[in-house]
Amino acid sequence: MSDGCTLQGAMDDFIKQISPEATPDEINSETAEQCLELLAQYLIHYSDLFQDTALADEGDYADWEENLESHMVDLLEGDVEPSGDLGRLPLDTLDPEHLRDFLGWFMVRETSDSTLIHSYAEVLQQWIQFIHTKRWWKQGAYIGFVELLLQVKPEAERVARLSRVLFHFVRSGGGTAPRLRGKRFSRFVEGHGRVNTVSDTAIFFDFDSQEEIIGPVPLPGVILDMIQVGDVFDVEMGMRGDTWVMVDIGPVYPGCVYVEAEEYQGLEKMS
Repeated sequence: MSDGCTLQGAMDDFIKQISPEATPDEINSETAEQCLELLAQYLIHYSDLFQDTALADEGDYADWEENLESHMVDLLEGDVEPSGDLGRLPLDTLDPEHLRDFLGWFMVRETSDSTLIHSYAEVLQQWIQFIHTKRWWKQGAYIGFVELLLQVKPEAERVARLSRVLFHFVRSGGGTAPRLRGKRFSRFVEGHGRVNTVSDTAIFFDFDSQEEIIGPVPLPGVILDMIQVGDVFDVEMGMRGDTWVMVDIGPVYPGCVYVEAEEYQGLEKMS
């Protein structure tokens, strides 16, 4: 069996064949290596490909606890690098959904740089084309990867831009008049809110654990134009009167990537 039939081999072989004289319009080996290294870390630490095995007995647990203690010491001393070696994992264990979640969840959680996400999407597209050319895919698998990347790529880039704009909007006061910024919120909500409705002036959220619609949340038109129904915001909001105000914002995830949406009733806060 060729090394290319393993997931790690397919990554390594792809990077090796990239020309060192890549033009600005082409991906370079450094970008490709960074992208696939992050993909490997996602697969190892967040995907279903590396499930934790049950500890057989107390001896195994003691060893695990000792190793964990040693790992924490190394981590505090800065001696630990994240593992990116996929070992002998077969290539055919990779599903299109893994690339969807990597690009549309993991990467938008890690960065709001839409240019970087665009570059990584280009790497993934060329990587799956390389695998297809080598005939390492099982019959029909290639089309599934192509179709999924075509769906998630523009969505990941869009929410990355949206996250960055929202961050600066919220940090600058979120459109709240200075005279109102010291008033107490009558209610406070934080968690993953899924966009239920986008109107001409505001958005409305719902949460999986609540039947109630949370909103309106007024936003400028230029931001509203970037939002789509189904987007999931990692958001903190406070209510004044009948209006919700964003007080903090994290990543925004596209609707094509499922993110559990829940409501958390926090302590009363001031803006």
